[in-house]
Amino acid sequence: MENSAGSVFSENAERIVTDSVFQKKDPARRSIFLDGKYAFSMSPETFRLFPIEINQKLTAKQIEIILSHEEYEKAKTLVLRYLSVRMRSEHEILLYLKKKELSETSIRRTIAYCKELGYINDREYAATFTRDMLQLNRYGIQKIRFQLVKRGVSKDIIDDILENQITEAEQYQIALDLARKKVNLSRDKNRLKEKIYSYLRQRGFKYSIIQRVLKEVL
Repeated sequence: MENSAGSVFSENAERIVTDSVFQKKDPARRSIFLDGKYAFSMSPETFRLFPIEINQKLTAKQIEIILSHEEYEKAKTLVLRYLSVRMRSEHEILLYLKKKELSETSIRRTIAYCKELGYINDREYAATFTRDMLQLNRYGIQKIRFQLVKRGVSKDIIDDILENQITEAEQYQIALDLARKKVNLSRDKNRLKEKIYSYLRQRGFKYSIIQRVLKEVL
């Protein structure tokens, strides 16, 4: 059910809480009725913070505060579910929350909450992402940089991670392994150099590394 507490009435006017019942589909949540009509629902977290009672009078401002906090609780639940799949950058989470049409206030509070608890950490995210892209996906440093920029990670963090986490020798060995597989599978030996060069460039390896690899395999 949608919230109907925002019905037009004076900011100074008061509405009376006429009922508070647990929902059938989600027993942890409460449906709040004002003046005999359903108005909004509350999560356990919101109700603990605002334990409203039957016959209590609520002003428009009080209702606005309750609904604002309820949206914040919803945003936190959405983000924690989103993060349960894999780590995300701050930028990814920001875009995700904006798609949910949440208020800027709820989005800012949720991101601050996640940062405080360590759920959002772009440096840790970039380090893990880089290691996975290198070892599992077998991508070169340029491809990894592009993907991190795309995910909104700052240039300072990207530069630091790529300079200190990936060695030249490691990049070379991965590129060499990929090139050797191409050599073994290729039937057209005449265009092999061109194919390997194009393949490694697409995977984000630097020109200097590709040249070393070509000298080794051809």
